[in-house]
Amino acid sequence: MQVNPRIIESPCPENADFQNTLFVPITGNPAGYHHLVLAELALRQRPELSKVVYLLSNGHHPDPFKRSVTLPKDIRLQLMQDLLASLHQNSGNRLNFIVAQVEEILRLRQVGLFVSISEFKKEGQVRLLDNVKNIWTAIESDSESKSKRIQVLIGSDLINRMQDPKIFSEADLKEMSNLTEWLVVPRPGERVADSFGEGLSLKQKILDPDLLPIALKSYLNLSSTIIRRAVSCGQQLPAYLPDNAIEHLDEYLGSRLSKKIAEVSEWEARILELERDLLEISRKVSRQLFERKNPPKIYLLETSTGGRIAGSLIGLPGSSKFVLGSQVAYANSFKERLIGRFLGDHESSLSEELTKEMALAAMKNIEADVVLAENGMAGPPDGNLRSNKNGVCHLVLIQRSEMMEQRHEQIYEVIQENPFFTKQEHQIRFAISAIKLLSRQLDLYPTSVSH
Repeated sequence: MQVNPRIIESPCPENADFQNTLFVPITGNPAGYHHLVLAELALRQRPELSKVVYLLSNGHHPDPFKRSVTLPKDIRLQLMQDLLASLHQNSGNRLNFIVAQVEEILRLRQVGLFVSISEFKKEGQVRLLDNVKNIWTAIESDSESKSKRIQVLIGSDLINRMQDPKIFSEADLKEMSNLTEWLVVPRPGERVADSFGEGLSLKQKILDPDLLPIALKSYLNLSSTIIRRAVSCGQQLPAYLPDNAIEHLDEYLGSRLSKKIAEVSEWEARILELERDLLEISRKVSRQLFERKNPPKIYLLETSTGGRIAGSLIGLPGSSKFVLGSQVAYANSFKERLIGRFLGDHESSLSEELTKEMALAAMKNIEADVVLAENGMAGPPDGNLRSNKNGVCHLVLIQRSEMMEQRHEQIYEVIQENPFFTKQEHQIRFAISAIKLLSRQLDLYPTSVSH
């Protein structure tokens, strides 16, 4: 068994059995636990695979913005080495702790691991097709291997981008279709493309995420982009990278951070984009309410969003006509004060039942027509296993109903966002979901209804 990953300057190991070798392109940076979990899934579905080769990019990404945040080659190689070495470490590694908890044996510990830095010799952009050709060139002398396809692991996001002729030309796809079998990891909530133009099909195998334990399956949500956002906002990283990798990354960022990286933050750009989405849906709700002769009086109860729902509505002109007020019940002790009882020892502070109870308590104490309550966990994973509810949000909308025997009508939704998003991303996404719920409910009633 190979304990440490081998660094190779060619696109593939010498004398490799290509029928049993998996190639994993690493175009993003930094490398994180998801790069291990993606390969682990492929190995579980294809148990005959005995080698994994990570093809490390030279950093010349086709997206100019991503090129501006690319780490130097030596740092990216070091992070990749740290990541693969962590497979055989018992401490400083959250992933192995999870595996120990579920009593699973990682297939990645049982195969040969390689990191190819062949792209480092190239100054310009190296396309995926170039990598495929380079691998194929290495096996031209083996006629038996030539009758087989190269097995390349990619995410469904890349398969979907193959439909864009600006990124992958029809000629590129035709050439790759003859050389490669794509092992595709489906991203949560994303449909995998199966059509690539008239008369063109790619040989692909959609991998089954259910082959992974639930705790590992969540890592299919992680990406290098999400890690970069976490870095740029100062978030803790133990849930994303092993300790050695974090130390190397911190050392580099602390002493050699370039102005280019410092001035352009992917996280800040994403927050601004989400804030625009929140403003757009808030304006829509405001218009819906102003269309009514007697708009309902709304009270807002929030936990993890910290007032973002109320702020998005109150920040608009004329909001005093429909917003009565708001409250943030963040600590469990405050939630207990609101509902008038203590939470049980085994009672979750994040549940449908408790959220409904909080909303009803607010309705009882406030003369509102509508109470919109949010109860969520916005915190990203911090490296331990205290909770698996990051990114979960419960929403309850209660409105008085004179046409029904019961006094209140309740609408409930549970939101599951990517657990690896930053806290601020979760907060804004929860707020957007809450206001969308209010907007949909307003659409159900004619504008002439009075309250």
